[in-house]
Amino acid sequence: MNQNSALDQKIRPDELIEEFNIRKDTYYDDLKYLGIKAQRDSKRKPYLTFDQASQVRALRSHVSKTGKRDGFVYGGLVVSNNNDLAINSEANNTEENNIYVQKEEPTAKVESNIVREAEELAARGMAMNNLLKIQLASQMSFDDLSPDLQEKVNIAREVANPKWTPAELASKILAQHRSNRRVQS
Repeated sequence: MNQNSALDQKIRPDELIEEFNIRKDTYYDDLKYLGIKAQRDSKRKPYLTFDQASQVRALRSHVSKTGKRDGFVYGGLVVSNNNDLAINSEANNTEENNIYVQKEEPTAKVESNIVREAEELAARGMAMNNLLKIQLASQMSFDDLSPDLQEKVNIAREVANPKWTPAELASKILAQHRSNRRVQS
């Protein structure tokens, strides 16, 4: 597998809108806030690169935690907009964001929330198969099922909707009871 293949992936606006259950105007407001301009493919359909989509996901995570976009910083020093790298000068001026390794432990400069972000990424990957299964299942009809599963559905339907009514069953039981009493007498 090519390690750069994820970078070439095109993420469509509808995918992110559905992933976060947001409106289109919220999605485009996020892009504007991040300074991202969606690119267009040969069919003139908009898409984001993997990195741009990661920025949107990180912003949505920030918004879900804080309730607002304000205060969002993506990736510490480097902010990527339209695949052009720009230095965040405010972050660059602080000693704690110095990316060069000094005499102290190299991990001392790692952001404290990096583990949480890794957990969120892992959780998303773990949940994706189940989310995909749910979407597939919601779009299937009875005819899409294999014959063994169609039979299970038919059995469940018969159990849930019996062909007899309680009144009919009671009449049969009472008739049997009366005929048994006549035979015994």
